[in-house]
Amino acid sequence: MNAKRKISAIQRKKLPAAIGLALAVGCAGGALAQEGAGQGGDQITEIVVTSPFQETAAETAMPVGVLAGDVLREHIGNSLGDTLKNEIGVASASFGTGVGLPVIRGQSANRVKVLSNGVGVTDVSNASPDHANAVNVALAERLEVIRGPSTLLYGSSAIGGVVNVIDNRIPERLPEKTGFIVQQMHNTVSSQDETLIHVDGAVGNVAFHFDTYLSRNDNVEIGGYAIDEGAVEALEELFHERFEEEHHDDDHDDHDHDEHGHDEHEEEVENTFGFIGNSDGESSGGSFGLSFVGENGFFGVSVNEVEKNYGLPLGVHAHAHGEEEHEDEHDEHEEHEDGHHDEDEHGDEHGHGEEVEFVRLDMEKSRYDFKGEYRFDGGFIESVRVTAGITDYVHDEIEFFEDGDSHVGTRFSNEGNEGRLTLNHAQVGNWTGVWGMQFADTVFSATGEEAFIPRSDVNSIGVFAVERYSAGNWTGEVGIHLEDSTVDPNGRCEFSANATSVSGMVLYDVGNDANLLFGLARSQRTPAVEELYSNVSETTCAPQADFEDLVFHAGTNTFDIGNPLLDAETSNNLEFGYRRYGGGFTGEFNAYYNEIDDYIFLDLSGEFEGQTIARYLQRDARFTGIEGKASFNVMEGEASSLSLGVFGDMVNAEFNSGGYVPRIPASKFGAEMRWQGEAWSVNLRATRVNEQEDVAELELPTDGYTLLSLSADYHFDLGGDSSLELFLRGDNLLDEEIRNHVSLLKNYAPEPGRSVMAGVRFEY
Repeated sequence: MNAKRKISAIQRKKLPAAIGLALAVGCAGGALAQEGAGQGGDQITEIVVTSPFQETAAETAMPVGVLAGDVLREHIGNSLGDTLKNEIGVASASFGTGVGLPVIRGQSANRVKVLSNGVGVTDVSNASPDHANAVNVALAERLEVIRGPSTLLYGSSAIGGVVNVIDNRIPERLPEKTGFIVQQMHNTVSSQDETLIHVDGAVGNVAFHFDTYLSRNDNVEIGGYAIDEGAVEALEELFHERFEEEHHDDDHDDHDHDEHGHDEHEEEVENTFGFIGNSDGESSGGSFGLSFVGENGFFGVSVNEVEKNYGLPLGVHAHAHGEEEHEDEHDEHEEHEDGHHDEDEHGDEHGHGEEVEFVRLDMEKSRYDFKGEYRFDGGFIESVRVTAGITDYVHDEIEFFEDGDSHVGTRFSNEGNEGRLTLNHAQVGNWTGVWGMQFADTVFSATGEEAFIPRSDVNSIGVFAVERYSAGNWTGEVGIHLEDSTVDPNGRCEFSANATSVSGMVLYDVGNDANLLFGLARSQRTPAVEELYSNVSETTCAPQADFEDLVFHAGTNTFDIGNPLLDAETSNNLEFGYRRYGGGFTGEFNAYYNEIDDYIFLDLSGEFEGQTIARYLQRDARFTGIEGKASFNVMEGEASSLSLGVFGDMVNAEFNSGGYVPRIPASKFGAEMRWQGEAWSVNLRATRVNEQEDVAELELPTDGYTLLSLSADYHFDLGGDSSLELFLRGDNLLDEEIRNHVSLLKNYAPEPGRSVMAGVRFEY
């Protein structure tokens, strides 16, 4: 468990550059979060809150996945991506165990919008892949994943998909009685303990909600070594071959290299066995909300707090301070006889001369939400709904040095407000519709050693409309979204662009329990602040002319260089689907073709001081894929039932000019068996994730693996509307070494080993 080996730190620096970042601003016209579905079963009859018309998953003209109730608790993980990774068309872009950003149909970062109760989440997960989403997955009552053309209604950054995290922090109805939930769980793979408390009630016409949680975990256990040294060395060779000319040009540098070309000054990195070093963490949070509920609507407010502290796996986030910089800073300090240095003018005792041993992120977020709806008794406008959120987000990246000291290396913050207004109009003939507008106004800033993105004002305002036609077996939806976006780093280098998105979807009912879906969409996304202004001069509004002025991005181990001349991406999406939602067989199948003009990506273009230079460029790309799942009732008795299910997905992403898009999820398929009784359920699931060999130029193939999981629960009726539930879940029961191809750190931090999670839940 404590066995360790050492490898050259030059190897850890030769990671393939990532793109990536996740998240967003945005909105959906949600409605009341429904109670979770019962134990197991297909979620296709669930009301889709994120849908503009609040239909069931079978009725809505969009590919959608819903996790709620016991099914959600079976899949809950430490991050949003980890929780959703078993859904078809979804993967997790992990960065160690503390971060997992959702990837939908091969797209993540600024192309996937994460919502909290229909309003965009304001954080900095889009600034670097090592930044976590600032959402409370543990407190969610349901998660909804929207895929395909209909995502255009939620803003330009939803070009790849939408994830809505829904809770009841602002009640929309008066509960019949006061109720509360207390849950405690323990996970063996990291000695994680988590406590949850929910309380819902009402006094007169005022409903209230309170929730809180606390989670702590130790280092995550794995079955072997954390760092795949063979893969790291192979990747280093790829970089040497790719940039051989640059390496020859650097021979005259002052750096000393050994016979293999490694920098003799580089520190060595510990390779841990049986666990991932610095993967421990803790998180806590809670919310309190009040709402006045009347006959024609409601209005409520809430406050939410989230705190999270997690470590980044050893050897992957060492901040780069060039050897010349080290030497200059050492010269500025006089060493005393006792071996100590005078502090420099900035008060930095180390002068960055000490090596960074490990890095931890300390995140805090405060959010204030407002939500209301009024339903008219008559007239053309049936209802008006307003949602808004005000967020103050900050996180510190704390560097810990070999001598035990520490300081904040970089502070990221994002403050702003986002909102959405929707109007539902009455039926006119066979038509109903929803019209609305949304806005976002945020201020992003980064200060410290890794401030490669300037402080920027980011604003967007959009209007949208969707109309629904229903007649006989036919249902159609047409929608349009117009958005104006501005990114202003200093008042001189402002970027402004418009994005226009349109879509059409058609449903045709095949009998009483199935339908066919066909959709077309043209969606646009404007560039994000990091794509435009990473390492861009505030004076010239152009990329830094002198490489000496570049600021290193340790999250990707690259010098990222933005491009203020980027154009908006344009996605042309074609989709076909089939859904069956009644009888002994339920399921869905989707096939899609997505042509993206001017796709924005990080191109690895050279090296400077032994580090990779990555530039944001644009190239046309196409994403194609299929996904599906089906469930069969094998046995249906008076007290129990047995069902079998199969599922799978695959996505292919290539540039039109040749080559593959980096870090595309490998195809997966699997089967599950659910045995359910009156008070209990057992679910056995096996997933085969295939090897990924369709890789980008500076990317290694990834081996496949088989993931076996088992979950079970038992409900005790305690009488008086109270119940006790015992639940058990085992993940990665085969203790496979899982290297996640989507993860930037697949060669440094595998997914957790075999785990057993047990818990108890009391409801009244």
